[in-house]
Amino acid sequence: MISVVIPLYNKEAYIAEAITSVLRQSYTDFELIVVDDGSTDSSLEVASGVKDNRLKLIPIVHQGVSAARNTGIEAAGYNWIAFLDADDWWAPDFLKEMVTCIKAYPKHNLFASGRSHVFSDHVMRYNNPFLPKDGKVGILNYIEVISKYLPLINSSNAMISKSHLLSSGCFREEQKMHEDHDLWIRLSRGEDVVFSNKNLSFYRNSGSGGASKAYYHPSDFKLFLETLLTTKQHLSAKEKNHFITYCNRFVLLTYIKNYATYTGAQDREVYKVAKKLLTGWQRLLLWILFHFPYKRTYPFFKLFKKRHGK
Repeated sequence: MISVVIPLYNKEAYIAEAITSVLRQSYTDFELIVVDDGSTDSSLEVASGVKDNRLKLIPIVHQGVSAARNTGIEAAGYNWIAFLDADDWWAPDFLKEMVTCIKAYPKHNLFASGRSHVFSDHVMRYNNPFLPKDGKVGILNYIEVISKYLPLINSSNAMISKSHLLSSGCFREEQKMHEDHDLWIRLSRGEDVVFSNKNLSFYRNSGSGGASKAYYHPSDFKLFLETLLTTKQHLSAKEKNHFITYCNRFVLLTYIKNYATYTGAQDREVYKVAKKLLTGWQRLLLWILFHFPYKRTYPFFKLFKKRHGK
């Protein structure tokens, strides 16, 4: 059996669709745990109006999405956990496909499906050259994929063993941004992802701009950098090459986007960890930016990227 966990906070317009997409799964041997994180709109009332004996509602005081997900993990009665955000939904065969993959690859702990990003005027399928052919299943290395493309896993397309979640530390509740990516990195240490390239999960762009465009608090950034630093020690030689490529791109660009908003003390703390993850000219550029008195350099990098198509 499977435990499905939905963290809920002020999603009154979408939660019914998310719940319905779970309850209408062709695979029916599951429990659905909706954790309401202190919603101030009618989200909890909407969820309470759904009558199904597989649905369990847990209201908590508002603590953030990580605490809500962790509450769901703790309450889960089964060893396989699937997450679904309250404004996303699944195709009817999502759980069935994940169970099929689990039976075919019983030694693995991480499973994910193909997904689509849903915008107001179009739908964009997640795709990259590492993926198995459309409709096929393959074993993929998470580090290799993120070195060039968006992560294989998101908070609405994965199935993870509860034991692996617990041993990896679950979601960091003190981390408010990229808390999901932080966990995916930790889950991927020594674990490949069984990926079924079927379009079964749908991620809604709610118009907030997305985490990649938001302010990255220095404490959150530092926590993620520390996770990356620890992860580096557990990788094979081949994985380290991909990992270095990822860090040189992500860490440097994220620093450039945000360091102008940090205090001197915050900047020093972030820089101290970031420099350990970069190599070559990226590390040199980081050093120059840190020591250069003018900090609002991101618009110049953005303009350069636009002009040169990089």
